[in-house]
Amino acid sequence: MSGKVKAKMIDGALCVATSELCEVLGVHRNTIAQWERSGMPKKARGWYSLKDTFNWVIENRGVKKTPDTEEEMTLSQQKLYYEAKLKEQQADAATLKNDIAKGEYIRREDVVSELQRFFVSLKRSMGGYSRKIAMDIAPYLDPEQVRVIEQEIADATNSVLLQLSVRGVYDARKD
Repeated sequence: MSGKVKAKMIDGALCVATSELCEVLGVHRNTIAQWERSGMPKKARGWYSLKDTFNWVIENRGVKKTPDTEEEMTLSQQKLYYEAKLKEQQADAATLKNDIAKGEYIRREDVVSELQRFFVSLKRSMGGYSRKIAMDIAPYLDPEQVRVIEQEIADATNSVLLQLSVRGVYDARKD
């Protein structure tokens, strides 16, 4: 052991030299330098307050809980965890991009346009079947009853189409 002083009081705080701090914390000198750049407090060049350093290490390098798990992880474990999450998201994005390039997905504008054409055709088709039913039952009923039935079918059809266009579902009311 050398005769060099490895601890002293600075501004009322017990401070240790960098070499002693490395030994106490079990880290390399480069780690101390990196922590210092990250904001670890020091009292003087090469001297660190034990209390302030331990508090900083506990707050910044200690065990913390990740927001989406209840597991306790050190910051280095958290870094690995979130880097893995990032890689997963990047892989998902790349997969989606590849699927789009292969034609697995259809552009939104194309889908909207095709659906609009379909629903216009559906509305026209459904609007005409009330007339067809009226023509089929006309020989068995008087003309006034046929017109009432045709109108009720047309009104029910329009109600169904309106509900589907507004809410996306049809709610059959029980009378």
